[in-house]
This record gives sequence, structure tokens and C-alpha cells, in this order.
Amino acid sequence: MKSGFLCAAAFAAISSSIIGLAGAATDVADSSASKCCASLESALPGKTFSSTNQANLYQKSVASYFSVQDRLRPNCFVTPTTTKDVSKIVKLLSEASCKFAIKAGGHGQPVGASNIVDGVTIDLVRMNDVTLSADKTTAAVGPGAKWAQVYSVLDAQGYAIPGGRAGGVGVGGLTTGGGNSFFAARYGFVCDNVKNFEVVLGSGEIVQANNQTNPDLFTALKGSSNNLGIVTRFDIVAFKQGNLWGGVSTYDTSKAREQIQAIVRFTDNVAKRPFGSLISLWTYLKGQEGVSITNLYEYTGDAGLLGLSPTKFPLPEFVDFAPTSPIGAPLTSTLRVTNLTSLTNELNSPPELSNLYATLTFSNNETVLNGVVNILGDELKKYQNQDFFVYASVQFQPLPRVFVEHSLDRGGNVLGLERNLDNNVFFLLDLAWAGAQNDAKIYRVADEVIARLQKYARGVNGLKEFQYLNYASQSQDPLGSYGPEALNQIKTASKKYDPAQVFQKLVPGGFKLADAGKKAPLPGSI
Repeated sequence: MKSGFLCAAAFAAISSSIIGLAGAATDVADSSASKCCASLESALPGKTFSSTNQANLYQKSVASYFSVQDRLRPNCFVTPTTTKDVSKIVKLLSEASCKFAIKAGGHGQPVGASNIVDGVTIDLVRMNDVTLSADKTTAAVGPGAKWAQVYSVLDAQGYAIPGGRAGGVGVGGLTTGGGNSFFAARYGFVCDNVKNFEVVLGSGEIVQANNQTNPDLFTALKGSSNNLGIVTRFDIVAFKQGNLWGGVSTYDTSKAREQIQAIVRFTDNVAKRPFGSLISLWTYLKGQEGVSITNLYEYTGDAGLLGLSPTKFPLPEFVDFAPTSPIGAPLTSTLRVTNLTSLTNELNSPPELSNLYATLTFSNNETVLNGVVNILGDELKKYQNQDFFVYASVQFQPLPRVFVEHSLDRGGNVLGLERNLDNNVFFLLDLAWAGAQNDAKIYRVADEVIARLQKYARGVNGLKEFQYLNYASQSQDPLGSYGPEALNQIKTASKKYDPAQVFQKLVPGGFKLADAGKKAPLPGSI
């Protein structure tokens, strides 16, 4: 996850408005899944718990999900500590035809992607080791680790790996969904930097997937999420890394057009200035007119060598955002020289809310993006004073062609982005609310906003087919957006490595292959 995030200032404003959250749902009724739970407890004593067996640990697992509406109550959680445990669990569940979900960090969307009702949730939280190889070229990372844990271990040794930008996000979901990082302009997506996947297949067999062994599975795992198996270890490219320059800056919203111009220029120059990373965050808060603009900057070169400071921006990477640029000096700033752990811990979203993500990809074009901003202002002002609304966070993130070129240089993935020869921009809509009674209202808001944006962007030839899986809503079709060739790669790997179709039939959550390319478009999107 997979994640959207807010800066500390927006976090504080939102937290003060969170009241009256709905309580957890009641326990699910007994079912055949309970028999599977009993078998798991027998096979893995002390590692399986339910609402009647180690209820405190069960409730802790329920509460560990980031988004409130993801806190479903399965018949039991099972918490493996080794790959052999995972193998035993999958074999048992497969043979008994028990439905299950797979949780890594618990930050994933949509609802049910990593949890289940009337089934078993495999919680990989205890598989969180981080080990730098003896030659310091790779780091072996467990799927249940969160990125803050990963960076804390590697920072202490002067190394880093391409990974998530919000410390509270898990390794497993983000990486198998593609994964953007501060280092994407230098190394490509996170999945492209995996040298080897250790995977438990639907039969329980443990295999390795890399360029030499099971290479078709290796490629198909880079973007296919939970459709092919359970990854129990990621061996990811490591490199030397000292302190970075970065942080969060807020701006005068009267300079919105200048901000869009700066985003477009930055994106068009990423290939020539690969040490810069940018996220532009536009936040619509409950009860507040208009929008708050916040930029998240990171410079991944040697900050000490350049003598950077909170007021000295690294050039030329951030020439369009420097205090002397048309957007002006920031109103507030946390810019500093610090380590990766500190920077990613700053980029987490407020807890104890329900969240819905939706995504699109736009051409990197000022006219297109200005039109998007105008539509967002028009649509979201309808809801900013509604009781159910807490905030809407919108992100613009560069998706330049150089990201794709790095992917191709590393053997490719199944995201299908090689079809795009130009520079583009990721768009994320993150809606937050309190209370399960408001779920349907928020889903409707998201669908209406995305449909209008799609219609507009398509009309000005600014809409790209790609939908980033880690940001996609349940109404969207990210696997289908990869294109027929990439989707066929995943389906072929599924038939070969999961002939019984365990991860299609028994793992209902997330985006499934049977639905890919078949979802009806949102109303008004054509």
C-alpha cells in the first residue's frame, strides 16, 4: 500500500474534528471456517487466535488495520513466523477449501483486500525481519515489515533500498502493487528492484522467483498483488545512502496556477534531475473554504556535500519551487537534513478514520491539470460542510517516462506503462470520514468525482489508461488498465503456478483476474 498521507499540519487539523466513531462490528457467525481455525490451532499452536481464543490478540489484530472500515472480524487470525508456517497454512486452507485473506501492513485498499468475514486472515506481521546481505548489495525484507522499520535498520548501516514513502505502510502490498518511492527517478518502481521473491504457491510449495528461476513468475509478481501466491521474502537492491534533504512546505493557495506550472516543469525535467522527488498535496478540510496546498520534497543526493538547509533548496532539482520562484516562499516548512526514517515517519495519515482511495493518470500538461483542479474545487465544496465529511486529500505525483525506462532496464513488470511514451502524472483522491453509516455516501462521492474527471480529461486528450493498483477504488479496474498483453502475462502465470486457482477461488479480496477488463465504466465516464 499502499498509502495516501497528510502532513503534520493537516493531520492536527483533522484529528481535532474526529468524533463519534462507530464501534466495531459484532463477531461473525460460526461457519465452516471455524473448523479451519481449529485445524490451524492444532497445526500451529499459539499462532492462531479468535474472539474466543486469545481474544486480546484477536482484537489487537483487528485494530491493526489502518482504515476503520477494513477492521473486519474473521473467524480467526493466524500469524506465521516462517515461510514453512505459511506453506503449512496455505496447504491446510486449500485442502479444506477455506476462504482466506492475506495481510502484510494492513494499509491496503479496497475493503476486504487484506481481511475477510467468514474466513481466515493470514497476518504476516511477525514476518518482519530486515537483513542487509554480507556484500551489502541487497536487503532481505519480510512482507510484514513496515517501511519505517526497514529504514530504521538500514539507516543505522548507511544504506537504503527503494521503498514506500509513508513509514506506516507495509512492504508486502506496496511492492506487489508496483510501489513508488523517493528513488524512482534513479531506480524505477519498488517492484523493479526486487532481485528475488520467495513465494508460497497455492499448493503450499515454496519457490524462488528471479531472472534465472521461474522468470515468468518473477515478472508477473511485479504488479499483480495477491493473485499468484504469498511472498514471504523480498530481496531488494540496496545502495549506500546518507542523510537526505526534505520535508513538508505549505503555500499560499492564491498561487495555485503557479503550483501546477511548477509541477509540470518538475515532471518534464526529472530525467535530467533524478535526485529530486515531489508530491503535491491539495487538501480540502471539513468546514474550511477552498484548499490547502502542501508540497513534499525530498532530495536523495548527498545533502551534506551540498550544504543544504531549510532555506537552501537543492538546485537545479527544485528550481521551480525555490523561495524566489513564482510560487513564493513557503508559509510553513519542516525542511531539514535528516535520515529516511524521519522523513517517512512524517508522511502518515490520521488514524481512526475510514479512508477510500481512487486514482487516475493524467498527461503532464498544465491545461489538463488546471482543469482537474477546477473540477475538484467545484465538486468537493459541495461536501466540505457535510456532517459525514472529514477531509479530501488530492495528490499529484510525477510519473515521467524515465520511471518506465528503469523498469525496462531491469527486465520489466506487468504494469503496462511501456505503452506511454510521454511524461504523466499520478492522481490520488483520498476521502476520509467517520462512521460506517456514511460509507455509501462517500463511495458515491468518489464515483461522481472520478467520473467527472475522467470525462473531462478524456475530452481534452489528457487521460491515460493506467490506474495504479495501490491507489485504486473498488469501482476501478487496475489490472484491466495494464492492457491485454500484461494481463495475459499474469493470467498465464496464474494457470501455471496456481493450477487449482487457490488465489482466485479462495482469496476473494482485492482485484481479481476474473474481473479484470470487465468492469463497467463509471456513469458519465465515456
